[in-house]
Amino acid sequence: MKPLFLLGFCLLLVSCTFGTGPQDLNLRTGTKSLSVEFLEQSPPPFVFQNSPFSMTFELVNEGAAPIDDGVISINAEQDLVIVQGERVRTFTLEGKRPENIKGDQTLESVQLRSKALPPQTEIVTTQLGATFCYPYATHAELTTCIDTDIFNRAATKACKTQSQSFSGQGGPVSVSKIEPALTPHDDAGKIRAEYLITVRNLGTGQVFDALQSAQACTPGETPDWNKVGVIAFLGDQKLTCAQTVTLENKETTLRCDVPGGIAKSAGTYTTTLTVDLTYGYTFTLTKPVQIKR
Repeated sequence: MKPLFLLGFCLLLVSCTFGTGPQDLNLRTGTKSLSVEFLEQSPPPFVFQNSPFSMTFELVNEGAAPIDDGVISINAEQDLVIVQGERVRTFTLEGKRPENIKGDQTLESVQLRSKALPPQTEIVTTQLGATFCYPYATHAELTTCIDTDIFNRAATKACKTQSQSFSGQGGPVSVSKIEPALTPHDDAGKIRAEYLITVRNLGTGQVFDALQSAQACTPGETPDWNKVGVIAFLGDQKLTCAQTVTLENKETTLRCDVPGGIAKSAGTYTTTLTVDLTYGYTFTLTKPVQIKR
């Protein structure tokens, strides 16, 4: 009997394993997008004057959205270091998906050369690195309760209308809170349905207009900072919202309403509130390097 029991137990484990494959994973979690690190010893901690060396980054898209036409702007003090090749370059990276839950990655290498030091200068420290600017998007699907019995005449209900907070949907700019407001309508057979949606930058980078990656990575140019595009749906009905919002102190709250209201005959039920956010994101990565005579 024991061998048969063990065989059955093993078969149960196998069936459970196959029943929860990658396709069942929720990849729209967390607040990460592009992650960048210097490779070890690249750039090296010190170089000699008039010497070639390299600087290599590892780029990983750890968020749920793809990056198309991202921009890298190499930062180096021109009086001390020559950048060999293009100072501005582009990149593309797929995000997390069932067949690659860690997100795509690539290496970006920059060839550099140190200049001669000024007379009587034995050593100088300079900052090397790059600024990364890229468009990104967050798709949030949030379950919400619609209760058309706003005067609470029913003794029992399928769900309860309440505020909800969230911690991220696969991108640094995310929906952090929704506050439903169901109130009387001018039409006695309907209710008004509004949502206060709080959008917050949960990452450490800076937000700009999604179409301005080139401007954000060009010294001297100024993109539209803190701009986020918004489209929201309740079920399959598009909500009336501001199409673009501005973050202040990394967040903003916008009001979206259901055009025409909701019929009271719909009762109490749960549905999906979908919010799509589009934005640009930027940050700078630097490392000190000493140039010796």
